[in-house]
Amino acid sequence: MIFGFTKKFVISYLIITFMIAGGVFAFFKYTRGLGAIPFGGMVATSFFCNCSGNFLLTVTPPVGGQFVYYPGTQAYLNYNLGFSTGIWTMGLYSPGGVCMVYVGKGCSPFGVPLGTITPTVGSSIGF
Repeated sequence: MIFGFTKKFVISYLIITFMIAGGVFAFFKYTRGLGAIPFGGMVATSFFCNCSGNFLLTVTPPVGGQFVYYPGTQAYLNYNLGFSTGIWTMGLYSPGGVCMVYVGKGCSPFGVPLGTITPTVGSSIGF
């Protein structure tokens, strides 16, 4: 007996307490790390999202995926990153983003973007 509690109860209590504390610290570790993530590759497809006014770009490897791009937000010279395909791009993106397209009388999400391209992005001269 420890302070009137059984040894089994105290050990169970300590294990649960450490698991909760460890889970909280792991949560803060991952949420603190969210920020700009690098990407880069060739723009394979460019789709205009007519409800949200942005583009859904599909970028090939080495670090590719689908990304949302807002025209005019590029910090460096803008070499037509929106409409052009076949150009190479690299930069940073932040998680989250949506491409909305007109469907019937309303808008609906389209594609599965990994995130939104930040102004820290560059591209080659478009064709």
